[in-house]
Amino acid sequence: MAIKTFTTGEVLTAADTNTYLANSGLVLVKQVSVGSAVSSVDITSCFSSTYDNYKIAFNGIAASTSMSINFFLLSGSTPTSSGWYGTEFYCAIGATTWTGQIIGNNAASAYCSAAASGSGLASTMEIQSPNLAQFSRYQYAISATEYFRNGYTYHGANTQYDGCRFTTTSGNITGGSITVYGYRKG
Repeated sequence: MAIKTFTTGEVLTAADTNTYLANSGLVLVKQVSVGSAVSSVDITSCFSSTYDNYKIAFNGIAASTSMSINFFLLSGSTPTSSGWYGTEFYCAIGATTWTGQIIGNNAASAYCSAAASGSGLASTMEIQSPNLAQFSRYQYAISATEYFRNGYTYHGANTQYDGCRFTTTSGNITGGSITVYGYRKG
């Protein structure tokens, strides 16, 4: 859709407003509330042919202990069990160089978030092509109380997925929500 430029004094019609609001970039696809003291959250039927790329945001989720969150793609209710390749770089708060690196080579799942005990999950993910018959890729950024983390990962299978699962590496999470947005196609 061509971008319309409005000039001073021009009337903005209801049709123009509706068209440009309906063609905005991010569109809410699904929001799932996180229960109380859970170690896993599934978001089903969130990836479709409507969008090729997605953004996922964690909102107000409290952690019972220091943990990482693993990410799986779902086909129906079946999670990926291998094929994750990627790397994460992390830096301790206040450090002047990267603290470390985590590498995944045909792993069962992939990291996507982290939290310290008593703090909330603070991260977002960008996912490309989960519902296309090609490799799915994602990037994430995490700001926890003790580390900043950035990761780049792909799932090495030409498979279409329709959902995702998040699991804790230890402890549990409570409250808040996980929201999936789709990037509108041009």
